[in-house]
Amino acid sequence: MEKTRSQMLAIPADGSDIERPQILVERLRAAEGFRVESVEPGEDAMQITVVCGEESFAVEMYPTDFAIPELYRCQHFFPDIDIEAIQRMEYGLAVEMEFGENALFSYHLQLKLIHAMLPDALAVIDDSSEKILSGRWVALAAESKVPPAPRYLYTAQAVSSGEEKESCVWLHTHGLNRCGCPELEVLDSDKENYQEHYNVLETLANRMLEDEEVPEFGSPYFLAYVAEGMPLVVTLIDWEDAVDLYDPEMLGGRKDRQEGHNQDTCAIFVYPSKESADEGKFYPLDIYDKFMKDNPVFMISNEETARMRAQAVERISYLFKAAENKENHILVKLGLLVDEEHKTQDNEREHIWFELLKVSGDRFSAKLTQEPYYIKDIHEGYTAQFGPEDVTDWLIYTPERRLSPDDVYLFSI
Repeated sequence: MEKTRSQMLAIPADGSDIERPQILVERLRAAEGFRVESVEPGEDAMQITVVCGEESFAVEMYPTDFAIPELYRCQHFFPDIDIEAIQRMEYGLAVEMEFGENALFSYHLQLKLIHAMLPDALAVIDDSSEKILSGRWVALAAESKVPPAPRYLYTAQAVSSGEEKESCVWLHTHGLNRCGCPELEVLDSDKENYQEHYNVLETLANRMLEDEEVPEFGSPYFLAYVAEGMPLVVTLIDWEDAVDLYDPEMLGGRKDRQEGHNQDTCAIFVYPSKESADEGKFYPLDIYDKFMKDNPVFMISNEETARMRAQAVERISYLFKAAENKENHILVKLGLLVDEEHKTQDNEREHIWFELLKVSGDRFSAKLTQEPYYIKDIHEGYTAQFGPEDVTDWLIYTPERRLSPDDVYLFSI
């Protein structure tokens, strides 16, 4: 498949910034974390070559007018003052580039480039994934050593044929093509089950991005365990073959693909048994509907667990600050060594939730909120002292909202 360019548009706080391209280039040259190798001014756009790590990236930059499409997802909270400022802006700075070998690394670099040029950006419109990012979040992400979560690379949209419970729902992604992956779809879903189908789609998208490998059409791909340890094995089928298996008038059929969703996209099906996989006989995802209601176990990769932990530790100062307010309720996920008989190469620590009780310097006391599976000598209510080295995730519940390490940009509002 052909990898598309990643297209973003930054909305500046000061419109005069984008009228001075030389100033933008000077800011890029002064930034850390990458190096500007060459700059070629053009009639319509400036071509910039950026080196980051061992890779070279071709970046195109140009000012342009903009309008925010109604169907784009607003990924973050925007205070009224930011919304009003965005509405006053008529022009933004388009920043386009082709991703390198690692899509998440490339996405993080694109945010860094935007932040270097427009450090006070109000928002970033990610046209490739059809979502709108807070400028405050972009600044925090760009300054972080830890890349954002893989889910930021794409958006999964749910389009419905009506309001009734039995209405058809068409799930499809935007943004995976820029990562060198096909867009993913679930056809003929419904209002009752589309959330479970969404979880399957999101898990598969994240796995493809982390593995940097796309399963071949028709090949089996293990994704999760559903009820009673039943494996969920999925496969990808090209959209043109997939839509022919359904009613021609179905939402998401050929008639809905005249202007898009008609190349480099595929639908998710399942193999319910080894025999069906061997025979290449696949079935719609909905045959698993009754099983996916029972909390299926979607495995988080070691790479994503490490990324989440790094972000939680990097931003732990926000957690400690929040602990000063007694109205906040805080949960901390800690990774504790499992008992020797349960220890394997892939299972050395059990990640379990504790309630934060008290902070003392960079240490804190916390109380276990659940029964462990693989640690026999501690139980719900167990209390002990811990440090940042034990943390893998955390959540802050304020009287107004829930905050994760990804949400700490809200503290600046």
